[in-house]
Amino acid sequence: MNIHGVRSYGDVFSGRSLVHQSLASFSINVTGIDPSDELIAIAKEHVRQDSELARRVTYEIDTIEDHAKRNPKKYDAVVLSEVIEHVNEQEAFLKLCIDVVKPGGSIFLSTFNKTIISYIWGIFLMEDIFKVLPKDTHQWKKFISHEETQRIFEKYNCQVVKVNGLLYQHWNNDWKWTKSTGVTYLQHAIKNE
Repeated sequence: MNIHGVRSYGDVFSGRSLVHQSLASFSINVTGIDPSDELIAIAKEHVRQDSELARRVTYEIDTIEDHAKRNPKKYDAVVLSEVIEHVNEQEAFLKLCIDVVKPGGSIFLSTFNKTIISYIWGIFLMEDIFKVLPKDTHQWKKFISHEETQRIFEKYNCQVVKVNGLLYQHWNNDWKWTKSTGVTYLQHAIKNE
């Protein structure tokens, strides 16, 4: 990911993720939103431990619906990290996220692909066998393929420029790039001018 020239970044449902704090370390101004006051409080407490990051990260208890109304075309980039697989109205959600991105800006989306292997890995192994995730964290019916997210991106004037596979290795708590998008993927789309 090329972060040069990115000045503003939005992280949707940021209380569940620490991605925004990593980006803030690159001198990017970050706005993290989440509707959960409890999760925002946890995220705020975590960022307070680093005064340099605290100056660049702003948290808001907010929904994407309300945030999009007040902030059209505001951000250079938006990251949706492991969130769309928890959303009921995925197309409407993704459209709202696109709405807050400036023309020429980027949307980065990571999620489980909708495959049998993602069910085995993400639910059966991670929730039922290894118990890395709490039971019922995911519902396979909400997993979404990168072809479907690409269709949505294109419908709302975006172009997908990259899709990479990701694989979480629970034994060493690390993510690795992979050629296969069968389990999880990261997709980069650019909003057309």
